[in-house]
Amino acid sequence: MSPYPADPEWARGPARLVLTTYPTRERALAAVAGAVRRRLAACGNVVPVDSAYWWNGQLESAAEALVLFKTVPKRVGALFAYLASDHPYSVPEIVELDVPRAARSYLTYLTSTLDRASLPPPRGRRARRPGAPRARGARAPGRTRATPRRRSR
Repeated sequence: MSPYPADPEWARGPARLVLTTYPTRERALAAVAGAVRRRLAACGNVVPVDSAYWWNGQLESAAEALVLFKTVPKRVGALFAYLASDHPYSVPEIVELDVPRAARSYLTYLTSTLDRASLPPPRGRRARRPGAPRARGARAPGRTRATPRRRSR
């Protein structure tokens, strides 16, 4: 079993962002190319950042490359394992963020690229919000409570 669960119980969204940093842009681009080639992520963005952090009891600062991987829940565990296996840092920052909502067209792109089995449902088949008015001609829900029992005196 993987030490990186594919879908933590708190995660409910249809997509995930996985963040990590690398010491150079070249290392970051190589990680993105490897993850995308293996279909662990649909894409990855490399952003230059200036970091400040505590390391071995001292305050350090460095220019790094932040990578944002976009993926689906089923690929997160394998992406974590891939990033950890070849990361140049002894304690790499590899963080998963749940994406509770995203544009339908982007979700279709993600799932068609990485996981065809979990494409979003077709348009027009949305569940009704609790308390929202029912469509014209829709039946009222049936009785859900048992009939009250008569108490003996």
